[in-house]
Amino acid sequence: MSSLAIASILTLTVPLLAGEEACPWCRNEDERMQVFRTVSHGPFPLAQTESSEVAASLPTADWIAIESEHFRFLSALDGRKIEREERKEIEAWLDELRPSLPGLPRKVKKLDRWLRLHRIAYRVEAFYARFQKLLDVQDEDFDPERNAAGPFMGAGLYLGEKGKFEVIFHAQRATHQAFTADSMGVRVTDSVRWHFSPEHKMLASIPAEDADLRNDRWLLPHTIHNLSHLLLCAYRHFSYDPPVWLDEGLAHFLEREIDPLSTTLDSDEGATRHRGDRKDWAELDRKLVSRGKEKRLAEMMALQTFGQLDDDHHKTAYSMVRFLAEEHPEGFSRLLAGVKGQLDDRGYPSGKDLPGLQRRLLRSIWDWSPADFDQAWRTWVLERP
Repeated sequence: MSSLAIASILTLTVPLLAGEEACPWCRNEDERMQVFRTVSHGPFPLAQTESSEVAASLPTADWIAIESEHFRFLSALDGRKIEREERKEIEAWLDELRPSLPGLPRKVKKLDRWLRLHRIAYRVEAFYARFQKLLDVQDEDFDPERNAAGPFMGAGLYLGEKGKFEVIFHAQRATHQAFTADSMGVRVTDSVRWHFSPEHKMLASIPAEDADLRNDRWLLPHTIHNLSHLLLCAYRHFSYDPPVWLDEGLAHFLEREIDPLSTTLDSDEGATRHRGDRKDWAELDRKLVSRGKEKRLAEMMALQTFGQLDDDHHKTAYSMVRFLAEEHPEGFSRLLAGVKGQLDDRGYPSGKDLPGLQRRLLRSIWDWSPADFDQAWRTWVLERP
């Protein structure tokens, strides 16, 4: 993981660097930014360098930046018109903001690039609160220094990592590939997630060139899917990967809370929106179980890579996580904490024998074996309203 080689991707135009232009909505004023849940428009640290340097290194003239309480965003997304099906939701959001934002127009027909990024950042912060609720944690539970007196919670304020979570939205796949090649050493077609060390922070690079991801209806849940992975990996410090079924199932569950028709599939090469699957999975698990095509938890726990997941694995993982999150939220938070909080004999995080760890957690939390879990889950699938 090398630092960005800024001089290697020089362009003929000078990009708009983050912070050079005042946002017309918050005007870069502290009180107005707070209403948008925004901290600044940069510059700020990004990847292994800084947001204005990343913008200067990539061939586009339209980069803008937003920093919120838990996230940093760099975006080359254009403005866009407001679609009819989303107008009520956007107008409700603006109505929520309007009392604290004098001068906010009564009618907004288009999301310019600033308001569009503000809206994404606002909703991503709401997602962060949702994720913390699932984990049953608050910001105050995390400390920049390891606290030997309490349970191991990592070594940073951001779910256990030291740096804020970062997202780069690319309008062109070419800039995405240039960025990933230079900063990560990989040239990836689809969205990619990365952990930067020694900074101890997580970043998602998302190309929004294709027609579906140019539409925020699909871009936002796709972003949430990727951030679910980052937040779970970060929880209690990123020292090892969480179990694949749990990691992917949780990302599907949270993505579909945003839009039940959105599907992002992870592979060993990155994460891509599955354009051929716009189905609500809420009832597909019933068909899987009634036909005997569902996977067993013991098999799910043995999976080690996203590339091993077939279509039934994805749907089963989603349903299993939905069962735990909806029917057993307290136990689910304990399961996630246990899976991400294993320490070795010296007190260091350890990913040793994760299947065995999950079996022990199932027994201690619910007095279940994997077969007991299967039975409880299948009963819930077939008997729920």
